[in-house]
Amino acid sequence: MKATLSFNLPDEQGEFDAARLGHKALTTLWDIDQRCRSLLKHGDPSDETARLAEEIRGMIPGEMLEA
Repeated sequence: MKATLSFNLPDEQGEFDAARLGHKALTTLWDIDQRCRSLLKHGDPSDETARLAEEIRGMIPGEMLEA
């Protein structure tokens, strides 16, 4: 199976860049989620830090982490 994406450059440069860099963005979000998870599970964060880590994790849609 093959998929081909077509873009009208330069008009759709933003969409092209999003498609081209999507995997990097996805892995970066996964890394951020795992860092926050590790802090909450194995660290000893202050209440404020724990709330912030949970808030950050909540901002990442779960379906993005399942890909």
